[in-house]
Amino acid sequence: MSRLRFLSQSLAIFSIIALGGCAVGPDYQLPSLNLPLSWLGMEPDKTPKTVSEELLPSENKTPWWQDFNDPDMTALIERALANNENLAIAAARIVEVRGLRESAFGKLFPQIGVGAAADRENPGVSTTNHIVSFYQGAFDATWELDLFGGTRREIEAQSAATGAAEASYRDASLSLAAEVAREYILLRQLQAQMDVTKQTADIQHHLYDITQDHYKGGLVSTLDVAQAETLYKTTSAHIPDFERQITASSYRLSVLLGENPGSVQDIVGHAVPIPDVKSLPILEAPANIIRRRPDVATAERNLAAATALQGVAISQLYPQISISALIGTQYGIFQLYKYEATHEIWDLGASAAMPILNFGTIEGQINAADARQVQALHHYKQTVLQALADVETDLSNLSKEIARDDALQSAGKSAEHAVTVAHDRYRNGLTDFTTVLQAEQQRFSVQLDLIASQSTVAQDIVALHKALGDNPVDAKTDN
Repeated sequence: MSRLRFLSQSLAIFSIIALGGCAVGPDYQLPSLNLPLSWLGMEPDKTPKTVSEELLPSENKTPWWQDFNDPDMTALIERALANNENLAIAAARIVEVRGLRESAFGKLFPQIGVGAAADRENPGVSTTNHIVSFYQGAFDATWELDLFGGTRREIEAQSAATGAAEASYRDASLSLAAEVAREYILLRQLQAQMDVTKQTADIQHHLYDITQDHYKGGLVSTLDVAQAETLYKTTSAHIPDFERQITASSYRLSVLLGENPGSVQDIVGHAVPIPDVKSLPILEAPANIIRRRPDVATAERNLAAATALQGVAISQLYPQISISALIGTQYGIFQLYKYEATHEIWDLGASAAMPILNFGTIEGQINAADARQVQALHHYKQTVLQALADVETDLSNLSKEIARDDALQSAGKSAEHAVTVAHDRYRNGLTDFTTVLQAEQQRFSVQLDLIASQSTVAQDIVALHKALGDNPVDAKTDN
């Protein structure tokens, strides 16, 4: 017991020495950024919220896609978040890096094992042809002391890598939700455009029938009949194209949901209006958005990991000190001497090694680690710049599309009025049939453009939510 107590006290002393050592390499500091105070695309009389802890994402906050008040879209997004294959890969990546972090953390402590051995032999001449039996059981421990912090820097790097993987999952989930929402909105746009096309084709077919009757009565020429038929059939030709696009869109949705093509027909098989959100996303200060964007968080954590790995590379220049210990029991039977013996065994040792001449191997690894840190720094800054550009671009796109939608609303009313006037004048003999055809074509074109614009507004709002980093989903893993 006294020897065991001695070994325990020795390990405790070495623990204090190892954990109290320095950690070589640079300590990580978050780079300072020169961020704007407001957005260029904001209205002058609106000031963004200032940076505060209260503005950070909350788990209890309602997901942004529920603002569209479309149960079908919400159901599809939730199915995608539960089943998407790329998201499952990102979740598995989190488990992987957490395992690497645990493995690195374990290096700080002694690696303790137990072993047993048994041997029965007849060495021949040395024992005058008598059998010797030998048995041993022991606990052994080996420990590489982290005096210069190489292992602690590795733990720091793996912890940062874990944070990067978690942020990458949130980025993937946010991108997935936005992609499902945009695809869903596009599908509803195509359905609405096909419905308008069918309605227009029915009206134009009726107009074609009337023109044929007029021709039979000698009221119009064959030119009017041919023009009416051309208009009707040209409009009808759009229907198969919309059907093709709707089918392709539904298949893309199925893939995003991690399901077989056609699996979403229960939801999208019937047409409903394009989702219309009544309130726009809250625009916060740029610094808030940068703190919240998961892609920026991923780049920042990768930078922290690269900085820590500089210390891991530098630690190779310093001595590697290890200690080992063993305690156990030996039992032997010597037949020649009719002798049996049991002894307690123990051992405590230490070793040290330090590179002297490696022909630039370690220096090369340090230079490579430094270069990776520089790359990570520039990637982080580039990600921040891209985040700012994303928000500004989406703000501009949304404001311009809202203005276009307003103009198309007015154009739609004018087109309806023009059709009514053209038909009245044609019936009264005040204009030719070409005027009616042009009015019908203009109304149909404006209707399709208006539906597309309404869809684009909704998609731009989705894009703005994504650019603002709203409501990324936390990873659901077993660890």
